[in-house]
Amino acid sequence: MRNKNILFITIRSDIGGGSKHLNSVFENLKNDFVIFIAAPIDEPFGKIWSDELKDKFFQLPHRKFSVSYYLRLISFVKKNKIRIIHAHGKGAGIYARLIKLFNPSVKVIFTWHGFHIETYGALTKKFYLLIEKILSKLTDLFINVSESERKACVAHNIYYEKKSIVIYNGIKDEFKPADKISVRKKLNLPEDKFIVINISRFDKTKNAKAFVETATLLRTNDEIFFILAGDGEEKKELVEMIEQRNLKNIFLPGFIYNPIEYLRSADVYLSASLSEGLPYTLLEASMCGLPIIASDVRGNNEIVQNDWNGYLFDLLTITQAVEKILALKNNPVVYKKFSDNARRFFLDKFAEQKMIFKLKEVYEKYLL
Repeated sequence: MRNKNILFITIRSDIGGGSKHLNSVFENLKNDFVIFIAAPIDEPFGKIWSDELKDKFFQLPHRKFSVSYYLRLISFVKKNKIRIIHAHGKGAGIYARLIKLFNPSVKVIFTWHGFHIETYGALTKKFYLLIEKILSKLTDLFINVSESERKACVAHNIYYEKKSIVIYNGIKDEFKPADKISVRKKLNLPEDKFIVINISRFDKTKNAKAFVETATLLRTNDEIFFILAGDGEEKKELVEMIEQRNLKNIFLPGFIYNPIEYLRSADVYLSASLSEGLPYTLLEASMCGLPIIASDVRGNNEIVQNDWNGYLFDLLTITQAVEKILALKNNPVVYKKFSDNARRFFLDKFAEQKMIFKLKEVYEKYLL
C-alpha cells in the first residue's frame, strides 16, 4: 500500500487565519491522506487536533523555536515515515526545512500566510531575508496565498518563480441570508446605525489603531457605529485610546466565537492592515456580501477590486477611509452593487473546494 503520510507543522493553533486554514485542509483531506500534525495545544484548534489524532499529533511550543523539540521532531518524522512536510508560517518553516538536513528524502512545502517584512527594521529585514534564501535550498515548493505575495518573494530573490505556486485561501460558504435587524437584536447592537466592523488580532501588522482613528474622525456622526472585535497584545493601548478620547461610537466585544453573525449584522468591513497574506476576515466579509474598505497593501488588494466590490485607500491618508465610509452610506445604489459583487467574487475565487482541489493535486504529485 502506498505511503501517504503527510505532516503539517504550525507554531500557532489559536484563533487566526493560518490556524483556520490548516484546520480546513485537515478536515477536507484526512480521508485521502494519512495526516500528522505538529503544533501547540492551544484552543481551539490544537486541542481539536490533539484529541483526534492521538499519537499522530506532536506537541510544539507556542510561537518559538526549540532545539530540543526540533531534535524530537526529527525522530517523529523518521519513526512515522513522513513523506511530505507542509509548514504553515515562518516559525514552522524553520522546523520543516532544518528537518530536511537529516532526512533529505522528505519533500518540504512551505506556505507563509503573510510575508510581513514591511514591519521589520532594516537589520532584522536583512537577517530574515538571508535566512530565507538559505532555507530556500531546503524547500521543494513554496505556496503563496496571493499573487502579490509571490511577486514580493521573487523580487527579494528568495526563490525562482518556477519553484512556487499560488493557491488562494478558500473558506466554506457559511452565509445564510437573514434580517439584519433581528441579528442586531440578538447581539444587542444598535438597530438603526450604519455599522462598520473589523475583526482581527490586535497587533502592529493589523493596525487596529487606525480603525480607532477612523472612529474618532466620525465621532460627531451619530448615524455611524464601529465594532472592533478581537484580542491581542495591543488591546490595552486600544482601550486607553478609546477611553482618553471618550468615544461613544465604538464597541469592543473582545474575542468572538461567532464572527459570521457579527459580519451579518454589519454594513461595511474596514481593514487598515500594514501587510497581509490573504486575510480570512476579508474573505468572510465578502462571503457575507459586505463591501470592504481596505488599505491598499499586498493581500488586501487581491480581494478588494477598487470601485467594484469596495474601496482601497492609502494608509498615509486615513481620511480617505472616512470619505469612502460616507460614500457607501449615502449611496444605496453603489452600496448594493458592491455588496452583490463582493458575494460573487467570493464564490468565483475563494470557495473552499477550489483550494482543497489544488492542494490535493500538489500532494499527489509529491507522493508519486
